[in-house]
Amino acid sequence: MSLFVERFVLGNLVTNCYVIHNGQEALILDPALGSEELRQWIEDRNLTVRYIVNTHGHIDHIGGNAFFKRVFPGALLAIHDADFLYLVRPDLNLSQEFSQAFVSPLPDLTFQGEDTWITLGGEDVEVLQTPGHTPGSVCLFFPGKRWLFSGDTLFFGSVGRTDLPGGSFRDLVESLGKVFERFSDDVQVFPGHGPLTDIGTERRTNAYYLMYVAQR
Repeated sequence: MSLFVERFVLGNLVTNCYVIHNGQEALILDPALGSEELRQWIEDRNLTVRYIVNTHGHIDHIGGNAFFKRVFPGALLAIHDADFLYLVRPDLNLSQEFSQAFVSPLPDLTFQGEDTWITLGGEDVEVLQTPGHTPGSVCLFFPGKRWLFSGDTLFFGSVGRTDLPGGSFRDLVESLGKVFERFSDDVQVFPGHGPLTDIGTERRTNAYYLMYVAQR
């Protein structure tokens, strides 16, 4: 059964929250906040939420964890182990700076190491660790659709900032190198903020790629 993706732009920091589904099972990626609109959209389609995945642990990507775990209690909340502390420390997840201190429910699943896999509706999903924006930042790749959900690692024409707690520009450049070496130009990129893009466009025009990655 084919996969589909729906984008919801949530919160003051205009986070791209994605629902990837096959008409039966769904994955919620980066719920910025609790959204009744998104909950209703899922329930209207009778989707079973299998995963709630955070590409990293900042408040604008985890703020809806508690809400969606409550309304979809069977869903597995997942984050990379290197960002585990971001869920429970407001000083790391930046919630105390933007609004009020937020502590997420603990994850049901933590991704380990550089690469791992989950399955959605019989389709394999590769989870790649791409540190830099945070130590446990990840990208999700759907091989059958050539989709890359890049979180705050790669944006249209830009990259995630590295001046926040746990950030590392050196690690980000290494992660970008991994992405551009691994994926061909036709791979569509769904970033954590801003418009969609593709690897080919970023390879030709992204200043961070041209200035740092291509010259390594």
